[in-house]
Amino acid sequence: MKGYFASHFFNDAMFRWTEEVASYIESETGINMYVPQRNGEINDKRENDDIITDIKIAQADTLELKKANILFACLDGLAIDDGVAGEIMGFGLIKEMEKEYNIPDRKPRLIIGIITDMRWQGTGDNHLYRNLMILGKVKEHGYIVEGYPGEDDYKEKIIAIVKNFEEKYF
Repeated sequence: MKGYFASHFFNDAMFRWTEEVASYIESETGINMYVPQRNGEINDKRENDDIITDIKIAQADTLELKKANILFACLDGLAIDDGVAGEIMGFGLIKEMEKEYNIPDRKPRLIIGIITDMRWQGTGDNHLYRNLMILGKVKEHGYIVEGYPGEDDYKEKIIAIVKNFEEKYF
């Protein structure tokens, strides 16, 4: 089973969180995970900035989305990261087109959205808005897992969903 971990990993805190959560999922499930921040050919701005292009990034990440069975998508941030939103829509459309066009070797696919921003659980003025089209695509093809800062129980919820998916399709 292959996974793809989408996040906005361009600052230290999110880089570390992405690696921590992706590594945890890998260790608990054995998933072969693609984590874009690990792909230095397209994301090592210090060493490869002169050869990294938008087309190379799009091609490399799209190839891995096509291979993946599960998209893990971080929904945290001021807004859902543009790249993460694109990955969610792309992955959902791949699944839909495989079914619509009766692709014989289509993969079982699932999206797990992860949100740990405490404002998500607020109400009224304290509620964090998220783009409804992106949330809808996540829910249409999977689940939103909620966490709270400083607590790790959301990771166990993710593992339970992955194991149920694996039992059903693999």
